[in-house]
Amino acid sequence: MTTLAKVRAAAAKLGATVEDEKVGHSHSCRVEAPHGKIWAEGDVHELVDDANRPWKPDYADLLSRMAYGLEDCPAGADCEWCNPKDSDHEQD
Repeated sequence: MTTLAKVRAAAAKLGATVEDEKVGHSHSCRVEAPHGKIWAEGDVHELVDDANRPWKPDYADLLSRMAYGLEDCPAGADCEWCNPKDSDHEQD
């Protein structure tokens, strides 16, 4: 069985961050690629499982998508995600 702990461990090895959130009857999990990177599977900065179900997100699916690894963000300095113009999404 895949758990949130396994997702967090895999993310930590890659330098990614995990947000697991329960609000009301929904439960979502997001895994954000490190600054300047995108997930190779999907060419996105963030993998999301937000089926808005009351039970846990599909952690196994997130792990399988994370297994494809990371790539450099092709937009580089022009990427609004990597280089936000406001402080709402600044990277440390």
